[in-house]
Amino acid sequence: MLSADQIADALNLEPGHFDRLSVVPRPNDAALRQRAATSIDLRLGRWFRSFKQTRAQAYPLAVASDKGLDLSTEVSRTKQHFVPFGKKFVLHPGRFVLGATLEWLQLPAGLSGYVTGKSSLGRHGLVIETAAGIHPNFSGCLTLELANMGEVPLAIYPGMSVCQVFLHRTTPGTTVDLGEFSGRRKPVLPEPKIDEIFSRLSDD
Repeated sequence: MLSADQIADALNLEPGHFDRLSVVPRPNDAALRQRAATSIDLRLGRWFRSFKQTRAQAYPLAVASDKGLDLSTEVSRTKQHFVPFGKKFVLHPGRFVLGATLEWLQLPAGLSGYVTGKSSLGRHGLVIETAAGIHPNFSGCLTLELANMGEVPLAIYPGMSVCQVFLHRTTPGTTVDLGEFSGRRKPVLPEPKIDEIFSRLSDD
């Protein structure tokens, strides 16, 4: 795991350096060094995507549209919200919404990371998860899965510190796979992927 000094050093490398870590808006690396943090705090962005109520009995997560099923699109299943700075988004008990980080991250080939929620928010019932691993060469805003597991509505605000990213050294591979979520600024909802092994198991 990278120390505070190592994170700050990676942020201060020249543009184009193979080991450079880029975070925009840029964190205060002096404050990072001072508090000896081993993570970078990330803030909540202004875009949200909530799920609409549906009469469907269930939504299949392990099959793809080529199975002849009419899977609803991201647009029809969800509603997009833009919340300006200074305004709030109210997350009611038992509800789930997709958000995104305010920060745009770009990891070099030699770094990977994982994201966790802040315990100070989790103790109020706000659970924050992502596809927790961040692969080398990722570039974009992180999609956040936000759920209110408490008993009272929670007001969340764009710009508030909402999660943290821990970074690790990795051995760069010979190929570069940016992944389907690189380059995104808004939260996205992908369709289930084709799983060839699952398909063969299901057909038996």
